[in-house]
Amino acid sequence: MTLEHLRPAAATQQTRLVAAICLEKLTAENVGHACLAASPYRAIQAFARTLERDVMTEGKVWVVNASQGTSAPGVQPTRDAGTGTRNISAWPLWFRDGPGRFEVPLLYLLRSESVAGLRAAIFEAAEHGILCNDAEATSSRWPKSVQPAVPLWLASSLNCIPYDPASGQETLAILRSALQTLYIDNEPGCFYMALHADDSEVPISAQTDVQDAYKGMYRINAASRSRSPAIRLLGAGKALGTVIRAAGLLQTDWNIPSEVWSCPSYTRLAREGYAVEHWNTLHPLSPKKTPYIQACLGSEQSPVLAVTGYERHIASQIGGFVCARFVAMGADSDRGVSRSPTAQWIVATALKTLGDEGTLSMRHAEQALKRYALI
Repeated sequence: MTLEHLRPAAATQQTRLVAAICLEKLTAENVGHACLAASPYRAIQAFARTLERDVMTEGKVWVVNASQGTSAPGVQPTRDAGTGTRNISAWPLWFRDGPGRFEVPLLYLLRSESVAGLRAAIFEAAEHGILCNDAEATSSRWPKSVQPAVPLWLASSLNCIPYDPASGQETLAILRSALQTLYIDNEPGCFYMALHADDSEVPISAQTDVQDAYKGMYRINAASRSRSPAIRLLGAGKALGTVIRAAGLLQTDWNIPSEVWSCPSYTRLAREGYAVEHWNTLHPLSPKKTPYIQACLGSEQSPVLAVTGYERHIASQIGGFVCARFVAMGADSDRGVSRSPTAQWIVATALKTLGDEGTLSMRHAEQALKRYALI
């Protein structure tokens, strides 16, 4: 082997053909049905097995299983189709030889709670691949089982787009878009997904809606046609299920209608918003572009409450692009308790926000604190 082979293979037309085959397999009806009620963790494991075992993709996709410890029940260890050995690193991609050498789609399954572990994996992947971190499937003292520096680093790492999918359906939509972006459109960078293993509490959405998960947000449900939403609730990852429960409490306990949005990537929404602002600055005579988040939320003045399982600064990234009153909640919202906000805390905060807006008596917020034993 010569030194010129000590680097990842370059993308070619064959790379695009393999990626297209992968996309075809992931659009199969049985794959979509299997992920409807699955957790993101289970969905990714099912996708990996599908790509490895199908005769059309076997040996043409690089699936790395670097998760620590034993596999979850029902999950088969990932193997390199060429050698039959367990593939626990992306380093072999740097040493593959042969005249037909070309880049193949990379699905990197890992478990890391630190920035150092993620940086090492991204370097192994030559900053081009789909990384799936199942750290949240384990218990930890950290919010979402990763050190607080991890979401900060991901938000500031411009060559990586972080996602926090709430369901297997969202995970599949993001995976499809990632394959298209990285290996067919040949865009630089990598995709990161945080995977939780809890059963999905998110209602099944129309395929046309959930496809927008890749853009950063899509609407889960709206208020009844006869009533406009008093408040709009945004949630990401496992916290979205809590947001949906909070919307139910607002309706049943306080007769307050709400609108729920899933936001798998607050970071992508913020980056796209800043990019649009920059474009508008450089093209003052051209028609102004509108950030995607503003196109979703519009000019409606109902307050927006954004919830994340990380600390609240992750959700705060989109605050500058919301035209209405905005409040962010996260694992640091309840002082002294490092955990994702409960549905009751979300309801109390929503009532307080409506009180600040002047559309509701502040007594409702006080009553909620006592009713839900929050004080």
